[in-house]
Amino acid sequence: MSNPEELRAMCLDEHGAAKPKNECRATIINHLILDQGLDIDEAEDLAEQTLNQSGLWPEEEAKPAQEI
Repeated sequence: MSNPEELRAMCLDEHGAAKPKNECRATIINHLILDQGLDIDEAEDLAEQTLNQSGLWPEEEAKPAQEI
């Protein structure tokens, strides 16, 4: 099974910059299904976990509620 560092590396281009998040997610899912033999649900769960833990796409900071 691929380790998190290998999966994270799939999200970087040749210059070390992060690829678009949706492209990275698809690449990881395809790898896990086709090369590792995981089922779709397991692959999607592991891909989401990898993306969330990678730190490549910081979550948007919560915007403060507007006062009325």
